[in-house]
Amino acid sequence: MVEERAALRASAELIGALLLREVDGESLERMREPQLAAALAEFGVELPEIAAQTEWLEERGADYHDLFLRPETGPLVQSLWTQGRYEGDAAVRVRQLAEAAGVEFQPEAARGAAPDHLGSLLLLWAATDERVQVVADEVANEHLAWSSAPLQRVESAGGFYGSLAKVAAELVEAIRPS
Repeated sequence: MVEERAALRASAELIGALLLREVDGESLERMREPQLAAALAEFGVELPEIAAQTEWLEERGADYHDLFLRPETGPLVQSLWTQGRYEGDAAVRVRQLAEAAGVEFQPEAARGAAPDHLGSLLLLWAATDERVQVVADEVANEHLAWSSAPLQRVESAGGFYGSLAKVAAELVEAIRPS
C-alpha cells in the first residue's frame, strides 16, 4: 500500500506538470528516463525519436493550444467547468487548502495556472498526500470528480494528449475514494 501511494504521488506530479503547459524539451527529456518511458509506453503514450523531436514538440504545442486553451474546448479548470468562470469557489478553497498545508501556489510552482487547474490539483494532492492527509483527502474528494468530462473529450482526440488524458483519468480514479 505504501509503495502504491508513492507511485500515485509520483504519477500525480508528472501528469500534473504535463497538464499545466505543453510538453517542452525539458519535460520530454524527463519522460525519456528509462523507468518513466517504460511506464508511459505501458499506458500508450508514445514519445518521438530524438531526430524528430523538434517537429514533434512544435506539433504538440499546437495540439496543446487546440485541446486545452481554446475557449470553446475549455481549459482544465474546475471553476470553469463547474461555475462557468475563472476564480470560482473551487479556486478560493484550493488556495485555502494550499495555505493550510504550507504549499505555496506561486506562478512558477503552478506555471501561472489557476489553483483549481487539474494540473495544480494533482500537484497539490501529491504534495500533501501522507504529509497533510486531511488536505489531500479534500482535494481527492471535492476537487477531482469534475475532470472526467474534459478528460474524455481530450482522450477522444487521440494522439499524445489523448493518451495523456486517459492516464490522467485513470490516475484521478485511483486517487478518488471508492
